[in-house]
Amino acid sequence: MNSLKRLLVALPPPYAVADDALLVRLLDVFALEMDALSEDVDRVRQTHWIDTVYRLEELDKLAALLNVRRFSWETLPTLRARLKALVQARLSGALGVREIRHFVYDYLTRVEEVLACVFLPGLSRPGTTRLDADQAYGVPEERPRYRPLELVENPEKLRRSNTLLARGGRVPYLFRWEESNRGLAPTRATFRVVGYSEGRTAVPILVNRTTGDLIGYRGTVPLGRALSIEAGGADGAAKALLEGEDVSEKLFSMEGFRLGTPFEPGDLDASPRLPRLARGENAWIYLSVGLFDVAGLSRFFYAIAGEELREGVFDATFFNQALFPSGAVAKLEMSWLETEPASFEVRVPRYLVAEPTDATDVSSARPYQQFEEGLRESIGELHAAGVRAEVKFVPFQETLRQHVRLRPSWVVLPPGRGPAGEGSSMELGGRFGETGLGSSRYN
Repeated sequence: MNSLKRLLVALPPPYAVADDALLVRLLDVFALEMDALSEDVDRVRQTHWIDTVYRLEELDKLAALLNVRRFSWETLPTLRARLKALVQARLSGALGVREIRHFVYDYLTRVEEVLACVFLPGLSRPGTTRLDADQAYGVPEERPRYRPLELVENPEKLRRSNTLLARGGRVPYLFRWEESNRGLAPTRATFRVVGYSEGRTAVPILVNRTTGDLIGYRGTVPLGRALSIEAGGADGAAKALLEGEDVSEKLFSMEGFRLGTPFEPGDLDASPRLPRLARGENAWIYLSVGLFDVAGLSRFFYAIAGEELREGVFDATFFNQALFPSGAVAKLEMSWLETEPASFEVRVPRYLVAEPTDATDVSSARPYQQFEEGLRESIGELHAAGVRAEVKFVPFQETLRQHVRLRPSWVVLPPGRGPAGEGSSMELGGRFGETGLGSSRYN
């Protein structure tokens, strides 16, 4: 019933006249104004609700009330999808694992529906309903080939030694440096040693002076070849690869090592283990200790260096506690996995993306790129104060191993295997004008 009919019904019986009467025409003018006013009031009501707002400018004002910034590419449906997921997450607290998981799932499914795209294959099964939030974070048994969503608390971060990187990895004998483990728990360090010329990289040994852990390689790393000392299993087991070839039988390790104190074969571990990296500061040293049956004469020291022994530096080291500088003997890289405190990662697989044909305009961002930006921005707003949050989109990866080998074009004889003595030409008694000056002996 419009406003005119309501006015006519409210008239007393003597004024109930025909539709073409003068009174009806007069009331119709007021009724039109009342209908326009009613429509405006209804529009105002709609602009106060996220589900009913019909203009992007009005929805942007609602988002501003929640301190949510609209992206330049967002339309009314995409902003509504993100805003509704954010509001629901905030009302649930948005600080726990479950709430953040549900927000990622809600935002993902809403944007997929609005844009008619598929960002995460496997959420919908043919002929069935969409998986719920809890199922999306676990691999469904009937669809095991699809990766689920993940939320990882205190993720492991790969750290590298900045001290060694600043030197280009070049380390001399007795090189000392410090590394800091800022993670929640102790970890294990891995190394990559590249050999130098003339057999200088003989029996490389890495020692954590803070924990007393030692790991070494019983052999010489050839020029240009890389020796990787990495994790070989659970509980800190180590393995060694020389350009992809397993040489773990040459590894040795021990605990409780101290500089200046020799060790016996019985002190070594039954199976080699990676050195520990304790929480906080750790002091390291590079050594090259001579072992019997290992070729490397004049390339290592049979005596284990003490705490006071250093490379000789003018006006900085004592005369009887210093060695002449030997120069770089190896190229060293060091890395470890550090458990990052007060942080979490949301990992979204991005193996296959299906988009409508009208959404492939190269002049603007693709829908999946827009979704990535929106998710990163939203997760950055939801986490608690002092907590680092990160969103990672995991692409499909296929790794092919590559080996780079360097073979010198000349023959290098180890110092311990050179010829005995020096070769000399035939010597004759010196006779003036007949024998050469350099190959004769004058009586």
